[in-house]
Amino acid sequence: MASTLYFIGGGNMVTAIIEAVRDKSESYPVDALYVQEISQARIEDLAQRFGVLAADPSSTPDADIVIIGIRPQDDLKTVLESVSQRFSPERTTVISIVAGYTIEQLEEHLGHDFRLARIIPNTLTTTGYGYSGVALNDQASENDIDAFLRTFGKPLYVEERLIDVITGFYPPNLVYHFIDAYVDAGVLAGLPRDIAKAIALDTLIGGTEFLKQKDVLPQVLLNINNSPGGVGITQAYTLNSTGFAASVQSAVLAAVNRTTALGKEAR
Repeated sequence: MASTLYFIGGGNMVTAIIEAVRDKSESYPVDALYVQEISQARIEDLAQRFGVLAADPSSTPDADIVIIGIRPQDDLKTVLESVSQRFSPERTTVISIVAGYTIEQLEEHLGHDFRLARIIPNTLTTTGYGYSGVALNDQASENDIDAFLRTFGKPLYVEERLIDVITGFYPPNLVYHFIDAYVDAGVLAGLPRDIAKAIALDTLIGGTEFLKQKDVLPQVLLNINNSPGGVGITQAYTLNSTGFAASVQSAVLAAVNRTTALGKEAR
């Protein structure tokens, strides 16, 4: 059976999800796709690109899934109370993609009758990659949402305490920073930028695939590549002496802490 989806918010993440859902229409058919968004220009763009239907805070379509995709600093209390008044717990499953906002906080204003899931989608939604942590309340099950979630990534059903950790750990920004530095290193050493970029991307993708094929920890391959007095071990020494590993770990922990803080700052 085809689903009816209702999005509250029409920002970048919601747009990416809608695009992914439309791309997977054969495996996940959708009867109607509504978006409630304050920006008329954004609604018009989504309608033109994906055929969404405009909605407002008084709309009451018979939705299978309501996706709350606004910012933590927006008026979540009012939005959740509105959802509880307009939709039926017997019919509708609610999914929150609001960073840092816990199931307990959601249920405080939504009520405890709805099937509820909390997920922060990975930004790699349209690439076929990207794990997203998913936490469920007592009323929800994987069967309620799994088909929908798999249109835009790979759901990992976990305890809620791990959601913020996964959210702070997975953003590809860390990879972009690394590639940017790696390309600059090639340029510093004398390579033209286009050649440095091509080699960096190919090495990153190839190295990742090789690691997956071998199914071992990275240290195993490092030990193989780091021959005595060789290039690899010289590179490892330099990275260690400049605090490379500690910088990566500090960046991840800072992102995790910021994710948690967003929930505490929510209205």
